[in-house]
Amino acid sequence: MDDPGSVEEVDLLPDMENIASLYLDGDDDYVEMDEVDLEDPLQLAGEPFTVSAWFRQEAGGDPSQRIVDKSDGPLAHNGWALAADPEEGRIHFYIHDGETGADFASRRGLYATGEWHFVVAVARADRLEIWIDGDLDTESRYESGAHTLPVAAVTGMRIGTWNHSNGREWQGWLDELAVWNTDLSPESIATLHAARGRADLVGSCEVYAQAGNLVGWWRMGSGARLLADPTAIAWSVEDHACGARTGSLRPAHGPRLDVGEVP
Repeated sequence: MDDPGSVEEVDLLPDMENIASLYLDGDDDYVEMDEVDLEDPLQLAGEPFTVSAWFRQEAGGDPSQRIVDKSDGPLAHNGWALAADPEEGRIHFYIHDGETGADFASRRGLYATGEWHFVVAVARADRLEIWIDGDLDTESRYESGAHTLPVAAVTGMRIGTWNHSNGREWQGWLDELAVWNTDLSPESIATLHAARGRADLVGSCEVYAQAGNLVGWWRMGSGARLLADPTAIAWSVEDHACGARTGSLRPAHGPRLDVGEVP
């Protein structure tokens, strides 16, 4: 392929119903994922990996809102994190190897608030990449640090905020958050973007064969029960990948599963 930032043909994965997303208020809402021990595949220690999510961010709020954060300090110390700045329209991909870290940031104005977007952060063996809505941001650069991969370290993990103090709360909707312990190809990224949150990530197609590398997949609401009663209170979000790491909503009556608000 001559241009790594564009893919002309898109192969399709099996469809799944996507009926809801998770709304977080930017104040104190988040999803608690608990401690990630050394044997957990979400460590992603020393290996290429990919994080993807659909998001619709509201204007305002914290400038470094976390989509997901597995670390024990600022700038994803001892781990990794993905964040978005609503004022600058900028994505930040953080990785820390235990001694040094990287803040890899997209160009300003990469996305607009109030709209659904698909972000993919890829840590390859020799470089980091940020993709938005199926396109590689070729202007992404290191705000600080240099290329590295995560260290194995016991830390907490949260969706929608960082996990070591207050702040960085997400304001808006999150959907279809997924993590793989491999670096997805441009063709796979194009396939996921085309599916608009309705791809069966444990399935396969000609250009996507990474179901066995899927170590976390939070669909943010699924199933006939939720569809039958959209007003029912949800207490958790289920992991549909092999890790089965269910997240608990915090505070209990805070985050809501928003039926019908999907990409």
